[in-house]
Amino acid sequence: MGRCRISTGVRGARSTKPTECCVIIDVLRASSTIATALAHGVEEIRTVTSIEGALQLKKQRYTAAGERKGVALAGFDLGNSPLEVLRATRESPIKKMVLTTSNLTRVLAHCESAIICSSLNLTAVSRQIKSVPANIVVVGGPHGVVEDLGIALALLMKVQGLQLQKGLVQKMITQSRAADYLISIGYGEDVKFITSLDRYAVVPLYRKGIVTCFSADVSGRKT
Repeated sequence: MGRCRISTGVRGARSTKPTECCVIIDVLRASSTIATALAHGVEEIRTVTSIEGALQLKKQRYTAAGERKGVALAGFDLGNSPLEVLRATRESPIKKMVLTTSNLTRVLAHCESAIICSSLNLTAVSRQIKSVPANIVVVGGPHGVVEDLGIALALLMKVQGLQLQKGLVQKMITQSRAADYLISIGYGEDVKFITSLDRYAVVPLYRKGIVTCFSADVSGRKT
């Protein structure tokens, strides 16, 4: 069993040791948007820190998704919303997507590689990292870190063969300040969707600006 620790934000991501697998959590909502996209046929997600960078990739036939302060961006195809992604993939297949967000993509820019975890793929990620040392990074944002910390604790316990009560994990999402804010700007259905634990079995792997489904060693060793 690998040893796991929990850290926060950019500083936490930068602290990842060469022997550790970095796991990034931004459950409301970027981690959940990414897990949903990969589970529904998206093959590649480029993550960028700027709106301009995303719009440039849109010109190259990437579906552009993103937000600032939770709100969808002008000129983009989708917001940072798992439900919007789900509906879009049902209407027409999406193979390539670019994502820019207020918090997650900024943290990912400081990682060489990372696994992305949400409530939606919690068990899949726990199985993937159970035998390697892991730095679990909670992203958080201006509304706090409670929801991400809840997922981190649930992941840590799963890796150790224990179980955090499902209802408690869900409450840490729904009763967070981030959830209150998203509900206030019209994204209550996203919050409700994200409380569905283990909806997907995907393990998103970020490497140098691109997220795909896991297919390589996550320990920090190159394959």
